[in-house]
Amino acid sequence: MSDIVFILGAGASRDCGGPLMSDFLEIAGDLWKSRVIEEEQSREFEKIFEVISGLQIVHSKSQLDLNNIESIFTVLELGRVIQRVPGIQATQISEMIAALKKVIVTTLEHRIEYPIKNDEIHAPDSYIAFSNLLKAFKQRKRRPLSVSIITFNYDIALDMALHKSEQEPDYMIDGETAQVNSIPLMKLHGSLNWGTEKSTRKIIPLHLRDFLRLPIYEKSVLEGIGDKGSIKLEIGSRLPKYLSQLYQVDADEEPLIVPPSWNKADYHSTLSQIWASAADHLASAEYIVVMGYSLPETDAFFRHLYALGSVGTSLLRKFIVFNPDNSGAIRERFGRMLGPGAASRFQYIATDFENAVGSLRGILFDS
Repeated sequence: MSDIVFILGAGASRDCGGPLMSDFLEIAGDLWKSRVIEEEQSREFEKIFEVISGLQIVHSKSQLDLNNIESIFTVLELGRVIQRVPGIQATQISEMIAALKKVIVTTLEHRIEYPIKNDEIHAPDSYIAFSNLLKAFKQRKRRPLSVSIITFNYDIALDMALHKSEQEPDYMIDGETAQVNSIPLMKLHGSLNWGTEKSTRKIIPLHLRDFLRLPIYEKSVLEGIGDKGSIKLEIGSRLPKYLSQLYQVDADEEPLIVPPSWNKADYHSTLSQIWASAADHLASAEYIVVMGYSLPETDAFFRHLYALGSVGTSLLRKFIVFNPDNSGAIRERFGRMLGPGAASRFQYIATDFENAVGSLRGILFDS
């Protein structure tokens, strides 16, 4: 278990181009209109924006945020259960959910770029700084602090930073052997590089240490980009091909991506071990640090996971939230979630991920 548990949301990937849930559809729409994506991908975007257009009729009788991808995911997931979504035939709902997942994958792959340095692919700077901070905590002279990460993000920018800093992510997946000096990285909503084997329904992660050995990423290929260039990594959109090539696995067409919505029951058997690991790490934590996660009112899942996971033998010394919101709304949400014992150790700092990383060394390093 870990002394420090970091909880990361979409705001942590904002500095390297990752969208927030609230502006994801706007960014996806701009990408679609720019005509830089392939024709097959464009058709998936078209399907989703037609769905959103068809849902406008709902506004006449209820409040529904059609600009928030979380709301659209929730509508489609609930619609699949009750077999009803305005403007869509019941037989097409699963197809629309698959299309939405492809829109998420394509948007993330086009938005997040990885710099080329010394003819090698590197992680975005903000995550490199974060991974170096983790290493410093682990190597602290007075008392080394073990660390783990819980994230709601699908992208692999953090995974790349951990790999490049020789701290391989341990996804806490059944059957996976952790590497030496690894860091637990529990991705509660799945990941662009996680496939599902068709025959066993097991999660098969595409490890970056294997992916970067593919011929298309050899130094001789990257030399032409130059040290001031960057590259987009199309992992999720080509995941079945890579899993077959590297591991001889026949996987589903889409990566394992869990909707950030109410209905996670369909994914319970697949992700239960990861969720249980997250609860165990929360129970043992002396320090919990939240970065770029706003605790949406709709996220009852995390509130309950925290409630169940916060019961442990360790004394919680600090619960720190870093978020650029200074309206007081997000601070109040976390305040309501925490019990009386944790509330006295609660600290809210209104700043972004990059500045939070710089502040943490001073806040926790001498604790």
